[in-house]
Amino acid sequence: MNALAQWAMRGRKQATVAAALCLAIPLLFWLGAAVQALAILRHGVREGGRVVLWSMLPAIAWAAAGDPTPLLIALGTSALAISLRQTIRLDWTVMLAAGLGIIAYLILPLLLSEVLPLVEESSQNVIAEALKDEPELLAGLTPLVAPMISGVLAALHVLVTILCLLLGRYWQAKLFNPGGFGTEFKQLRLPLAYSLPALLVSLAAGQLEPALAGVTPVFTVPLVIAGLALFHGLLTQSKASPGWTVLIYVALFVFGPYMYTLLIFVALLDSLLNIRARLKDTAGDA
Repeated sequence: MNALAQWAMRGRKQATVAAALCLAIPLLFWLGAAVQALAILRHGVREGGRVVLWSMLPAIAWAAAGDPTPLLIALGTSALAISLRQTIRLDWTVMLAAGLGIIAYLILPLLLSEVLPLVEESSQNVIAEALKDEPELLAGLTPLVAPMISGVLAALHVLVTILCLLLGRYWQAKLFNPGGFGTEFKQLRLPLAYSLPALLVSLAAGQLEPALAGVTPVFTVPLVIAGLALFHGLLTQSKASPGWTVLIYVALFVFGPYMYTLLIFVALLDSLLNIRARLKDTAGDA
């Protein structure tokens, strides 16, 4: 992948071709979005925007054929790259991704009007079969099925969008500022003004209106990213073995929901206590 980034940075034509080809190939659209982010981060909004404009054509074609995901990911990643380029604030950019996720939550049912109803119907049938002996619980969950499916899909779009941006930022640092991305990512910390409301809304999802409850998965994605950044920062700060990093991601894969929840609470604690700074001060005092 580094070779792709190096070739794309040889000129605007190469960047456009690299992004367009990746967006045209199924399951490689995320690479195309990352190349677009790299072009914006390296060359600015005007020059990078030209790369995005022309390389977006395959994604538009996929959307016309019924698959809006490449287009949504490419547009979202480019928007985040513009934000990061203008603000130089990764925390603001990650929070902006949640706003883009809300937009995705609203438009995905329109863009997937033929597919989503089938998924919702099959999900409702599975839940109805599983809870046939608990009619009260079934009655409470049924209205949440459709919005939660849309919310989870929107959250996945947010996650992929952020990861594409981070890949583009990694490439930029790798090629032009070695070590810059690692330092920036390991310092990522969300403000309490975002973390606390996001957690409270997620905890109260069951009591919210179904349409509002469906948005809650979107708000948790930035918290998970911030939680991972905290772990990376702590491992670097403590000079721990790289094996711990591998262990964290293996645990995230094996114990998905539990690790996901842990990362959310860890990110909230970091927003409240600034854990890395406190540990650094403690080490300095020692």
